[in-house]
Amino acid sequence: MVDGGVEAADLALQVGVRGRVEAHAEDDAGTGLAAAAAIVRIGLERIRDAATRTEDVTPHIAFLRVLYDDRDPEAGILAAITDVIGTIALSLTEVGHTGSESAAALLDEAETHVRDSIGQRIHHAVEKLTPPLSCETCGQTTDDVKVMPDPFTEAQDPDRDDHELMSLCNRCAIARFEES
Repeated sequence: MVDGGVEAADLALQVGVRGRVEAHAEDDAGTGLAAAAAIVRIGLERIRDAATRTEDVTPHIAFLRVLYDDRDPEAGILAAITDVIGTIALSLTEVGHTGSESAAALLDEAETHVRDSIGQRIHHAVEKLTPPLSCETCGQTTDDVKVMPDPFTEAQDPDRDDHELMSLCNRCAIARFEES
């Protein structure tokens, strides 16, 4: 099998990404930066292409949630991006360059902006596209119906992280919690 970096660079060349990545590869110093950037770019292009092949909003919602899902904010692509930005910012504080402290502060702001501003905008877009939910208990379709872990089992076994997800209004969620 060919080295992963060479294979990714060849794949990037095939899809026309090489020129965009080469500008940043000069400082690569053999770390595979160009290949990693090409892989990320290809993955994002595949998400974009798959999401936009249909007029149905369901795939659009699913792919937006791959970018950012308010139900698990640490799992999406934006979380990975903020992690990289935060790690680079932290690393810069240890470099000792004259501009590293101010650069780290700017990166901290960028990390917050990606997570809070962009993530919340994606969340609101998903809300606009998602049909209103009906409460599984009372059947009402109201603005306060949310998908949540089962309050009954969550109260009985809070250490578990695999509780069934339920669509419940506030009133029914409280009642189910109180039953526990």
